[in-house]
Amino acid sequence: MVNDGSSAAPPRLEAFRLHETAPPLVPSAANRAWMDAFTDRHAYRCLPLSIANAHGWDVLCPTTIEIRWNGGPAIEDLTIRAVEPMPNNVPLEHFARSNFSRGIVTLHTGYLFRTPPGWNLLASGPLNQPKANIYPLTGVIESDWLPYPFTMNWQMTAPGMARFERGEAFCTVMPIPKHYLEEWEVAVHALSDDPVLDAEHQTFKQEREQFMRRVSEKDPEAIQQAWQRHYFVGRHPDGTKVEQHVHKVRLSEPRLRLGTRPVYAKNAPASPLAAELLAKKGLAPKPAQPAPARFWRASSVLNVLEEKQTSANVEGRKRLHEGVLTRTRETVTLSAGAAADFIFMQDFLGNKECKLLAETALRLSDRQHVDDIKETYWQGRVLFFADVAAAAPEAAAIMRAAQERITERIGRFYELTAPVYADTVQLVQWRDGMFMPPHSDRANPDGSPHGMAYRDFGSIVYLNEDYGGGELYFTALDMMVKPRTGMLLAFTGGWHHEHAVLRVSGGPRLTMPAFYTFDASHRDHTLYT
Repeated sequence: MVNDGSSAAPPRLEAFRLHETAPPLVPSAANRAWMDAFTDRHAYRCLPLSIANAHGWDVLCPTTIEIRWNGGPAIEDLTIRAVEPMPNNVPLEHFARSNFSRGIVTLHTGYLFRTPPGWNLLASGPLNQPKANIYPLTGVIESDWLPYPFTMNWQMTAPGMARFERGEAFCTVMPIPKHYLEEWEVAVHALSDDPVLDAEHQTFKQEREQFMRRVSEKDPEAIQQAWQRHYFVGRHPDGTKVEQHVHKVRLSEPRLRLGTRPVYAKNAPASPLAAELLAKKGLAPKPAQPAPARFWRASSVLNVLEEKQTSANVEGRKRLHEGVLTRTRETVTLSAGAAADFIFMQDFLGNKECKLLAETALRLSDRQHVDDIKETYWQGRVLFFADVAAAAPEAAAIMRAAQERITERIGRFYELTAPVYADTVQLVQWRDGMFMPPHSDRANPDGSPHGMAYRDFGSIVYLNEDYGGGELYFTALDMMVKPRTGMLLAFTGGWHHEHAVLRVSGGPRLTMPAFYTFDASHRDHTLYT
Protein backbone atom coordinates (compact mmCIF):
# COMPACT_ATOMS: atom_id res chain seq x y z
CA MET A 1 0.00 0.00 0.00
CA VAL A 2 1.37 3.41 -0.93
CA ASN A 3 0.86 6.37 1.38
CA ASP A 4 -0.52 9.31 -0.56
CA GLY A 5 1.97 11.63 1.09
CA SER A 6 -0.55 13.80 2.89
CA SER A 7 -0.20 14.48 6.58
CA ALA A 8 -2.96 14.03 9.11
CA ALA A 9 -4.81 17.23 9.98
CA PRO A 10 -3.95 18.70 13.39
CA PRO A 11 -6.42 17.85 16.14
CA ARG A 12 -8.61 20.92 15.99
CA LEU A 13 -12.27 21.64 16.61
CA GLU A 14 -13.26 24.57 14.39
CA ALA A 15 -16.20 26.68 15.60
CA PHE A 16 -17.61 29.04 12.97
CA ARG A 17 -19.58 31.91 14.54
CA LEU A 18 -22.92 32.40 12.82
CA HIS A 19 -23.21 35.95 14.18
CA GLU A 20 -21.25 38.40 16.32
CA THR A 21 -23.39 37.71 19.39
CA ALA A 22 -22.77 33.94 19.40
CA PRO A 23 -22.79 32.65 23.00
CA PRO A 24 -19.42 32.28 24.76
CA LEU A 25 -17.52 29.02 24.13
CA VAL A 26 -15.21 27.89 26.96
CA PRO A 27 -13.53 24.72 28.27
CA SER A 28 -15.84 22.73 30.53
CA ALA A 29 -15.39 23.64 34.18
CA ALA A 30 -14.24 20.97 36.64
CA ASN A 31 -16.35 22.33 39.51
CA ARG A 32 -20.03 21.69 40.20
CA ALA A 33 -22.22 23.61 42.67
CA TRP A 34 -23.71 20.44 44.14
CA MET A 35 -20.21 19.03 44.71
CA ASP A 36 -19.11 22.32 46.33
CA ALA A 37 -22.01 21.99 48.78
CA PHE A 38 -20.60 18.82 50.39
CA THR A 39 -18.72 19.18 53.65
CA ASP A 40 -15.04 19.77 52.85
CA ARG A 41 -16.05 19.43 49.16
CA HIS A 42 -15.32 15.73 49.54
CA ALA A 43 -17.41 14.87 46.46
CA TYR A 44 -14.33 15.89 44.44
CA ARG A 45 -12.52 12.89 45.92
CA CYS A 46 -14.44 10.85 43.35
CA LEU A 47 -11.89 11.27 40.60
CA PRO A 48 -14.04 9.78 37.78
CA LEU A 49 -16.64 12.51 38.41
CA SER A 50 -14.06 15.30 38.49
CA ILE A 51 -12.40 14.08 35.28
CA ALA A 52 -15.74 13.77 33.49
CA ASN A 53 -16.77 17.29 34.56
CA ALA A 54 -13.96 18.81 32.52
CA HIS A 55 -14.50 16.74 29.37
CA GLY A 56 -15.46 19.00 26.49
CA TRP A 57 -16.19 22.64 25.73
CA ASP A 58 -19.27 24.46 27.00
CA VAL A 59 -21.57 26.89 25.20
CA LEU A 60 -22.83 29.40 27.78
CA CYS A 61 -26.30 30.88 28.02
CA PRO A 62 -26.17 34.53 26.82
CA THR A 63 -28.93 35.68 29.18
CA THR A 64 -31.12 34.36 31.98
CA ILE A 65 -34.23 32.62 30.66
CA GLU A 66 -37.26 30.95 32.23
CA ILE A 67 -39.02 28.05 30.51
CA ARG A 68 -42.60 27.18 31.47
CA TRP A 69 -44.60 24.14 30.34
CA ASN A 70 -48.23 23.39 31.14
CA GLY A 71 -47.84 19.68 30.29
CA GLY A 72 -49.63 19.89 26.97
CA PRO A 73 -48.46 18.30 23.68
CA ALA A 74 -48.58 21.44 21.50
CA ILE A 75 -45.74 23.79 20.60
CA GLU A 76 -47.56 26.71 22.23
CA ASP A 77 -47.83 24.79 25.52
CA LEU A 78 -44.20 25.73 26.22
CA THR A 79 -43.21 29.37 26.64
CA ILE A 80 -39.82 31.05 27.14
CA ARG A 81 -39.12 34.40 28.78
CA ALA A 82 -35.88 36.35 28.94
CA VAL A 83 -35.39 37.68 32.48
CA GLU A 84 -32.95 40.26 31.12
CA PRO A 85 -32.37 41.56 27.60
CA MET A 86 -30.44 39.50 25.06
CA PRO A 87 -27.00 40.88 24.01
CA ASN A 88 -27.41 43.69 21.44
CA ASN A 89 -31.19 43.26 21.89
CA VAL A 90 -31.18 40.21 19.63
CA PRO A 91 -34.71 38.68 19.57
CA LEU A 92 -35.02 35.85 22.09
CA GLU A 93 -36.42 33.48 19.46
CA HIS A 94 -33.06 33.60 17.67
CA PHE A 95 -31.63 31.79 20.68
CA ALA A 96 -34.45 29.82 22.35
CA ARG A 97 -37.80 28.62 21.08
CA SER A 98 -40.33 25.80 21.17
CA ASN A 99 -39.88 23.80 17.95
CA PHE A 100 -40.75 20.19 18.64
CA SER A 101 -43.71 20.28 21.05
CA ARG A 102 -44.16 17.94 24.05
CA GLY A 103 -42.18 20.10 26.42
CA ILE A 104 -38.98 20.32 24.35
CA VAL A 105 -37.07 23.60 24.22
CA THR A 106 -34.58 24.24 21.39
CA LEU A 107 -31.48 26.33 22.10
CA HIS A 108 -29.22 27.60 19.30
CA THR A 109 -25.48 27.31 19.95
CA GLY A 110 -24.60 30.10 17.52
CA TYR A 111 -21.86 28.02 15.89
CA LEU A 112 -21.33 25.68 12.97
CA PHE A 113 -18.77 23.15 14.17
CA ARG A 114 -16.25 21.33 11.99
CA THR A 115 -14.15 18.33 13.08
CA PRO A 116 -11.33 16.48 11.26
CA PRO A 117 -12.30 13.77 8.76
CA GLY A 118 -13.41 10.65 10.59
CA TRP A 119 -14.54 12.52 13.75
CA ASN A 120 -18.06 13.18 15.05
CA LEU A 121 -19.17 15.67 17.66
CA LEU A 122 -21.06 14.54 20.75
CA ALA A 123 -23.38 17.27 22.01
CA SER A 124 -25.12 17.05 25.37
CA GLY A 125 -25.82 18.96 28.52
CA PRO A 126 -22.87 19.59 30.84
CA LEU A 127 -21.76 16.31 32.41
CA ASN A 128 -22.75 15.65 36.03
CA GLN A 129 -24.88 18.81 36.13
CA PRO A 130 -28.48 17.82 37.00
CA LYS A 131 -31.19 20.45 36.60
CA ALA A 132 -34.59 20.55 38.19
CA ASN A 133 -37.52 19.69 35.95
CA ILE A 134 -35.58 19.54 32.66
CA TYR A 135 -33.28 16.99 30.99
CA PRO A 136 -30.70 17.38 28.17
CA LEU A 137 -31.15 15.37 24.97
CA THR A 138 -27.83 14.06 23.64
CA GLY A 139 -26.89 13.98 19.96
CA VAL A 140 -23.98 12.68 17.87
CA ILE A 141 -23.35 14.79 14.77
CA GLU A 142 -21.30 14.02 11.65
CA SER A 143 -19.53 17.33 11.97
CA ASP A 144 -16.76 16.43 9.49
CA TRP A 145 -19.08 17.25 6.57
CA LEU A 146 -22.40 18.75 7.74
CA PRO A 147 -22.63 22.35 6.42
CA TYR A 148 -25.45 23.24 8.82
CA PRO A 149 -25.51 23.99 12.57
CA PHE A 150 -27.19 21.68 15.06
CA THR A 151 -29.34 22.76 17.99
CA MET A 152 -29.25 21.74 21.63
CA ASN A 153 -32.56 20.41 22.92
CA TRP A 154 -33.79 19.95 26.49
CA GLN A 155 -37.02 18.23 27.51
CA MET A 156 -39.16 19.25 30.46
CA THR A 157 -39.80 16.25 32.72
CA ALA A 158 -43.01 17.61 34.32
CA PRO A 159 -45.25 20.66 34.07
CA GLY A 160 -43.72 23.70 35.71
CA MET A 161 -40.72 25.98 35.30
CA ALA A 162 -37.03 25.54 34.53
CA ARG A 163 -34.40 28.26 34.46
CA PHE A 164 -31.01 28.84 32.82
CA GLU A 165 -28.82 31.56 34.32
CA ARG A 166 -26.71 33.89 32.23
CA GLY A 167 -23.27 32.27 31.86
CA GLU A 168 -24.59 28.79 32.66
CA ALA A 169 -23.53 25.97 30.31
CA PHE A 170 -26.42 24.69 28.25
CA CYS A 171 -24.47 22.60 25.74
CA THR A 172 -21.21 20.62 25.99
CA VAL A 173 -19.45 19.45 22.83
CA MET A 174 -16.79 16.75 22.61
CA PRO A 175 -15.12 15.27 19.48
CA ILE A 176 -15.34 11.46 19.27
CA PRO A 177 -14.05 9.08 16.54
CA LYS A 178 -16.50 7.72 14.01
CA HIS A 179 -17.31 4.00 14.06
CA TYR A 180 -15.06 3.26 17.03
CA LEU A 181 -17.81 1.55 19.02
CA GLU A 182 -18.58 -0.93 16.25
CA GLU A 183 -15.01 -2.25 16.48
CA TRP A 184 -15.30 -3.04 20.18
CA GLU A 185 -16.34 -6.42 21.53
CA VAL A 186 -17.71 -7.04 25.02
CA ALA A 187 -16.49 -10.23 26.69
CA VAL A 188 -17.96 -11.36 30.03
CA HIS A 189 -15.56 -13.31 32.27
CA ALA A 190 -15.52 -14.66 35.77
CA LEU A 191 -13.09 -12.63 37.85
CA SER A 192 -11.22 -15.86 38.56
CA ASP A 193 -10.37 -16.12 34.85
CA ASP A 194 -7.64 -13.54 35.50
CA PRO A 195 -5.89 -14.62 38.73
CA VAL A 196 -3.69 -11.51 38.82
CA LEU A 197 -6.64 -9.13 38.46
CA ASP A 198 -8.58 -11.19 41.00
CA ALA A 199 -5.72 -10.86 43.50
CA GLU A 200 -5.43 -7.10 42.91
CA HIS A 201 -9.19 -6.74 43.37
CA GLN A 202 -9.10 -8.66 46.63
CA THR A 203 -6.22 -6.49 47.87
CA PHE A 204 -8.17 -3.30 47.17
CA LYS A 205 -11.30 -4.77 48.76
CA GLN A 206 -9.54 -5.93 51.93
CA GLU A 207 -7.69 -2.63 52.28
CA ARG A 208 -10.96 -0.73 51.95
CA GLU A 209 -12.80 -2.93 54.44
CA GLN A 210 -10.00 -2.59 56.98
CA PHE A 211 -9.96 1.20 56.59
CA MET A 212 -13.75 1.49 57.00
CA ARG A 213 -13.59 -0.76 60.07
CA ARG A 214 -10.97 1.54 61.60
CA VAL A 215 -13.17 4.56 60.91
CA SER A 216 -16.21 2.90 62.51
CA GLU A 217 -14.05 2.04 65.55
CA LYS A 218 -13.06 5.73 65.86
CA ASP A 219 -9.41 5.10 65.09
CA PRO A 220 -7.90 8.64 65.34
CA GLU A 221 -5.40 8.05 62.53
CA ALA A 222 -8.11 6.75 60.17
CA ILE A 223 -10.44 9.63 61.07
CA GLN A 224 -7.68 12.14 60.40
CA GLN A 225 -6.86 10.46 57.08
CA ALA A 226 -10.60 10.64 56.20
CA TRP A 227 -10.33 8.74 52.92
CA GLN A 228 -8.06 6.50 50.93
CA ARG A 229 -6.32 8.04 47.96
CA HIS A 230 -5.18 4.95 46.02
CA TYR A 231 -7.23 5.62 42.87
CA PHE A 232 -6.98 9.39 43.16
CA VAL A 233 -3.16 9.37 43.09
CA GLY A 234 -2.88 6.32 40.81
CA ARG A 235 -1.33 3.58 42.93
CA HIS A 236 -2.01 0.09 44.22
CA PRO A 237 -2.41 -0.48 47.98
CA ASP A 238 1.21 -1.70 48.15
CA GLY A 239 2.40 1.65 46.80
CA THR A 240 3.03 0.56 43.19
CA LYS A 241 2.54 3.56 40.89
CA VAL A 242 0.25 3.36 37.87
CA GLU A 243 1.75 4.63 34.62
CA GLN A 244 -0.08 7.39 32.70
CA HIS A 245 -2.57 7.98 35.50
CA VAL A 246 -4.77 11.05 34.84
CA HIS A 247 -5.90 13.12 37.80
CA LYS A 248 -6.70 16.38 36.04
CA VAL A 249 -7.90 17.48 32.59
CA ARG A 250 -6.89 20.84 31.18
CA LEU A 251 -8.43 21.82 27.85
CA SER A 252 -7.28 24.73 25.73
CA GLU A 253 -9.24 27.96 25.56
CA PRO A 254 -10.84 28.61 22.15
CA ARG A 255 -8.63 30.99 20.16
CA LEU A 256 -10.06 33.77 18.03
CA ARG A 257 -8.77 33.21 14.48
CA LEU A 258 -11.09 35.50 12.53
CA GLY A 259 -9.95 36.18 8.97
CA THR A 260 -7.62 33.16 8.73
CA ARG A 261 -8.15 30.11 6.57
CA PRO A 262 -9.60 27.15 8.51
CA VAL A 263 -7.65 23.91 8.51
CA TYR A 264 -10.54 22.00 6.96
CA ALA A 265 -11.52 24.67 4.42
CA LYS A 266 -12.44 23.39 0.97
CA ASN A 267 -10.60 24.40 -2.19
CA ALA A 268 -13.81 24.56 -4.20
CA PRO A 269 -17.56 24.60 -3.47
CA ALA A 270 -19.00 21.17 -2.82
CA SER A 271 -22.07 21.62 -5.02
CA PRO A 272 -23.42 23.68 -7.94
CA LEU A 273 -25.67 25.52 -5.46
CA ALA A 274 -22.63 26.59 -3.43
CA ALA A 275 -20.96 27.84 -6.61
CA GLU A 276 -24.10 29.82 -7.49
CA LEU A 277 -24.21 31.46 -4.06
CA LEU A 278 -20.54 32.43 -4.34
CA ALA A 279 -21.14 33.89 -7.77
CA LYS A 280 -23.98 36.06 -6.42
CA LYS A 281 -21.54 37.47 -3.86
CA GLY A 282 -19.02 38.20 -6.60
CA LEU A 283 -16.67 35.53 -5.33
CA ALA A 284 -15.42 33.21 -8.02
CA PRO A 285 -14.81 29.73 -6.63
CA LYS A 286 -11.24 28.57 -6.68
CA PRO A 287 -10.63 25.89 -9.29
CA ALA A 288 -10.35 22.48 -7.77
CA GLN A 289 -6.76 21.32 -7.59
CA PRO A 290 -6.03 17.80 -8.75
CA ALA A 291 -5.70 15.77 -5.58
CA PRO A 292 -3.30 12.88 -5.15
CA ALA A 293 -4.80 9.40 -5.26
CA ARG A 294 -6.38 8.98 -1.86
CA PHE A 295 -8.23 5.93 -0.65
CA TRP A 296 -8.49 6.67 3.07
CA ARG A 297 -9.17 9.55 5.41
CA ALA A 298 -6.49 11.82 6.83
CA SER A 299 -7.19 10.42 10.30
CA SER A 300 -6.63 6.80 9.21
CA VAL A 301 -3.85 4.82 10.85
CA LEU A 302 -2.68 4.01 7.31
CA ASN A 303 -1.10 7.47 7.20
CA VAL A 304 1.34 6.59 9.97
CA LEU A 305 2.19 2.96 9.19
CA GLU A 306 5.70 2.42 7.89
CA GLU A 307 5.63 1.37 4.24
CA LYS A 308 9.28 0.44 3.79
CA GLN A 309 11.23 -2.42 5.30
CA THR A 310 12.86 -1.41 8.56
CA SER A 311 15.38 -2.84 10.99
CA ALA A 312 12.40 -4.26 12.91
CA ASN A 313 11.61 -6.51 9.92
CA VAL A 314 15.23 -7.62 9.72
CA GLU A 315 15.46 -8.38 13.43
CA GLY A 316 12.12 -10.20 13.33
CA ARG A 317 13.32 -12.50 10.56
CA LYS A 318 16.45 -13.34 12.57
CA ARG A 319 14.24 -14.72 15.32
CA LEU A 320 12.79 -17.31 12.94
CA HIS A 321 14.43 -20.53 11.73
CA GLU A 322 12.59 -23.26 9.88
CA GLY A 323 9.27 -22.23 11.35
CA VAL A 324 10.49 -21.97 14.95
CA LEU A 325 10.48 -18.64 16.79
CA THR A 326 13.11 -17.64 19.34
CA ARG A 327 11.20 -15.30 21.61
CA THR A 328 12.64 -12.22 23.27
CA ARG A 329 11.57 -10.35 26.38
CA GLU A 330 9.73 -7.94 24.11
CA THR A 331 7.82 -10.61 22.17
CA VAL A 332 4.13 -10.28 22.94
CA THR A 333 1.23 -12.65 22.39
CA LEU A 334 -1.85 -10.71 21.34
CA SER A 335 -4.82 -11.19 23.64
CA ALA A 336 -8.47 -10.18 23.41
CA GLY A 337 -9.09 -6.50 24.05
CA ALA A 338 -5.52 -5.43 23.29
CA ALA A 339 -5.02 -2.44 21.01
CA ALA A 340 -3.57 -3.19 17.57
CA ASP A 341 -3.17 -1.51 14.20
CA PHE A 342 -4.90 -4.44 12.52
CA ILE A 343 -8.28 -6.13 12.95
CA PHE A 344 -8.35 -8.83 15.63
CA MET A 345 -11.73 -10.34 16.43
CA GLN A 346 -12.52 -13.44 18.45
CA ASP A 347 -15.61 -15.47 17.46
CA PHE A 348 -16.02 -13.80 14.07
CA LEU A 349 -17.51 -17.08 12.85
CA GLY A 350 -19.47 -19.43 15.08
CA ASN A 351 -18.43 -23.01 15.81
CA LYS A 352 -21.17 -24.40 13.57
CA GLU A 353 -20.01 -22.34 10.58
CA CYS A 354 -16.35 -23.20 11.18
CA LYS A 355 -17.17 -26.89 11.47
CA LEU A 356 -19.03 -26.88 8.14
CA LEU A 357 -16.17 -25.07 6.36
CA ALA A 358 -13.55 -27.36 7.90
CA GLU A 359 -15.48 -30.45 6.87
CA THR A 360 -15.88 -29.00 3.36
CA ALA A 361 -12.14 -28.35 3.07
CA LEU A 362 -11.36 -31.96 3.99
CA ARG A 363 -14.19 -33.50 1.96
CA LEU A 364 -13.23 -31.64 -1.23
CA SER A 365 -9.49 -32.38 -0.96
CA ASP A 366 -9.61 -34.00 -4.40
CA ARG A 367 -10.53 -30.61 -5.90
CA GLN A 368 -7.55 -28.78 -4.41
CA HIS A 369 -5.61 -27.29 -7.30
CA VAL A 370 -2.30 -28.61 -8.54
CA ASP A 371 -1.86 -27.87 -12.25
CA ASP A 372 -2.86 -24.21 -12.16
CA ILE A 373 -0.73 -23.33 -9.12
CA LYS A 374 2.86 -22.59 -10.07
CA GLU A 375 4.40 -22.80 -6.61
CA THR A 376 4.73 -26.39 -5.41
CA TYR A 377 4.37 -25.14 -1.83
CA TRP A 378 0.65 -24.48 -2.42
CA GLN A 379 -0.18 -27.36 -4.74
CA GLY A 380 -2.81 -29.74 -3.41
CA ARG A 381 -3.63 -27.46 -0.45
CA VAL A 382 -5.82 -24.67 -1.80
CA LEU A 383 -9.56 -24.85 -2.43
CA PHE A 384 -10.95 -21.81 -4.26
CA PHE A 385 -14.37 -20.25 -3.75
CA ALA A 386 -15.61 -21.20 -7.23
CA ASP A 387 -14.98 -24.91 -6.51
CA VAL A 388 -16.70 -24.70 -3.13
CA ALA A 389 -19.68 -22.96 -4.74
CA ALA A 390 -20.01 -25.75 -7.32
CA ALA A 391 -19.86 -28.61 -4.80
CA ALA A 392 -21.01 -27.16 -1.45
CA PRO A 393 -23.41 -24.20 -1.85
CA GLU A 394 -24.09 -23.93 1.90
CA ALA A 395 -20.38 -23.56 2.68
CA ALA A 396 -19.98 -21.09 -0.21
CA ALA A 397 -22.79 -18.95 1.23
CA ILE A 398 -20.88 -18.73 4.52
CA MET A 399 -17.69 -17.77 2.69
CA ARG A 400 -19.45 -15.08 0.65
CA ALA A 401 -21.19 -13.58 3.68
CA ALA A 402 -17.93 -13.62 5.64
CA GLN A 403 -16.11 -11.70 2.92
CA GLU A 404 -18.84 -9.08 2.83
CA ARG A 405 -18.49 -8.57 6.58
CA ILE A 406 -14.68 -8.52 6.44
CA THR A 407 -14.66 -6.04 3.56
CA GLU A 408 -16.98 -3.76 5.52
CA ARG A 409 -14.81 -4.07 8.65
CA ILE A 410 -11.63 -3.24 6.76
CA GLY A 411 -13.31 -0.15 5.34
CA ARG A 412 -14.42 1.06 8.77
CA PHE A 413 -11.26 0.14 10.69
CA TYR A 414 -8.88 1.78 8.20
CA GLU A 415 -11.32 4.63 7.41
CA LEU A 416 -11.29 3.95 3.68
CA THR A 417 -12.86 6.38 1.23
CA ALA A 418 -12.79 3.95 -1.71
CA PRO A 419 -14.19 0.41 -1.94
CA VAL A 420 -12.00 -2.67 -1.68
CA TYR A 421 -12.70 -5.96 -3.40
CA ALA A 422 -11.81 -9.54 -2.50
CA ASP A 423 -9.49 -10.83 -5.21
CA THR A 424 -9.64 -14.37 -3.86
CA VAL A 425 -11.00 -16.35 -0.95
CA GLN A 426 -9.82 -19.88 -0.23
CA LEU A 427 -9.94 -22.83 2.13
CA VAL A 428 -6.39 -23.98 2.90
CA GLN A 429 -4.89 -27.00 4.66
CA TRP A 430 -1.66 -26.77 6.65
CA ARG A 431 -0.45 -30.30 7.32
CA ASP A 432 1.83 -31.55 10.06
CA GLY A 433 5.30 -29.98 9.90
CA MET A 434 4.35 -27.14 7.53
CA PHE A 435 5.33 -23.51 8.15
CA MET A 436 5.68 -20.34 6.09
CA PRO A 437 8.67 -17.96 6.08
CA PRO A 438 8.21 -14.20 6.71
CA HIS A 439 6.61 -12.32 3.81
CA SER A 440 4.36 -9.40 2.99
CA ASP A 441 1.35 -10.02 0.78
CA ARG A 442 2.29 -7.50 -1.91
CA ALA A 443 6.08 -7.13 -2.02
CA ASN A 444 9.24 -9.22 -2.27
CA PRO A 445 11.98 -8.65 0.33
CA ASP A 446 14.61 -7.94 -2.32
CA GLY A 447 12.45 -5.32 -4.04
CA SER A 448 11.87 -7.42 -7.18
CA PRO A 449 8.45 -7.28 -8.88
CA HIS A 450 5.73 -9.09 -6.96
CA GLY A 451 3.05 -11.01 -8.84
CA MET A 452 0.28 -9.74 -6.54
CA ALA A 453 1.45 -6.17 -5.93
CA TYR A 454 -2.20 -5.07 -6.10
CA ARG A 455 -3.05 -6.83 -2.83
CA ASP A 456 -3.70 -4.04 -0.32
CA PHE A 457 -5.06 -6.11 2.57
CA GLY A 458 -5.20 -9.72 3.68
CA SER A 459 -7.37 -11.63 6.15
CA ILE A 460 -7.40 -15.02 7.87
CA VAL A 461 -10.27 -16.80 9.57
CA TYR A 462 -9.22 -19.86 11.61
CA LEU A 463 -11.54 -22.84 11.26
CA ASN A 464 -10.06 -25.13 13.95
CA GLU A 465 -7.59 -25.13 16.82
CA ASP A 466 -7.04 -28.86 17.55
CA TYR A 467 -3.36 -28.82 16.61
CA GLY A 468 -0.09 -27.45 17.95
CA GLY A 469 1.91 -24.46 16.74
CA GLY A 470 0.68 -22.65 13.65
CA GLU A 471 0.81 -19.20 15.28
CA LEU A 472 0.99 -16.12 13.10
CA TYR A 473 4.05 -13.98 13.84
CA PHE A 474 4.42 -10.31 12.81
CA THR A 475 8.14 -9.62 12.41
CA ALA A 476 8.14 -5.81 12.66
CA LEU A 477 5.79 -5.88 15.66
CA ASP A 478 7.52 -8.84 17.41
CA MET A 479 3.99 -10.08 18.03
CA MET A 480 2.51 -13.57 17.95
CA VAL A 481 -1.16 -14.48 17.57
CA LYS A 482 -2.37 -17.90 18.74
CA PRO A 483 -5.10 -19.30 16.45
CA ARG A 484 -8.54 -19.93 17.90
CA THR A 485 -11.58 -21.33 16.15
CA GLY A 486 -13.61 -18.54 14.53
CA MET A 487 -10.93 -15.87 15.01
CA LEU A 488 -10.47 -13.17 12.36
CA LEU A 489 -7.27 -11.30 11.57
CA ALA A 490 -7.13 -8.63 8.84
CA PHE A 491 -4.14 -6.42 8.09
CA THR A 492 -2.34 -4.45 5.40
CA GLY A 493 -0.34 -6.05 2.61
CA GLY A 494 2.75 -3.93 3.30
CA TRP A 495 5.94 -4.45 5.31
CA HIS A 496 4.51 -3.17 8.57
CA HIS A 497 2.45 -6.38 8.72
CA GLU A 498 5.07 -8.78 7.36
CA HIS A 499 4.16 -12.14 8.87
CA ALA A 500 5.15 -15.78 9.12
CA VAL A 501 3.34 -19.01 10.06
CA LEU A 502 5.11 -21.04 12.71
CA ARG A 503 5.53 -24.80 12.28
CA VAL A 504 2.35 -26.85 12.65
CA SER A 505 2.34 -30.01 14.75
CA GLY A 506 -0.48 -32.51 14.85
CA GLY A 507 -2.34 -30.84 11.96
CA PRO A 508 -4.24 -30.21 9.84
CA ARG A 509 -4.52 -26.48 10.47
CA LEU A 510 -7.52 -25.26 8.46
CA THR A 511 -7.98 -21.62 7.51
CA MET A 512 -10.01 -19.34 5.25
CA PRO A 513 -7.58 -16.71 3.89
CA ALA A 514 -8.55 -13.90 1.54
CA PHE A 515 -6.93 -10.87 -0.08
CA TYR A 516 -8.38 -7.46 -0.92
CA THR A 517 -7.55 -4.77 -3.45
CA PHE A 518 -8.61 -1.26 -4.43
CA ASP A 519 -8.28 -2.36 -8.07
CA ALA A 520 -11.70 -3.64 -9.13
CA SER A 521 -10.21 -5.34 -12.20
CA HIS A 522 -8.58 -7.93 -9.91
CA ARG A 523 -11.71 -8.83 -7.96
CA ASP A 524 -12.87 -12.45 -7.85
CA HIS A 525 -15.82 -12.27 -10.24
CA THR A 526 -17.41 -15.41 -8.79
CA LEU A 527 -17.86 -13.54 -5.50
CA TYR A 528 -19.54 -10.54 -7.13
CA THR A 529 -22.12 -12.24 -9.32
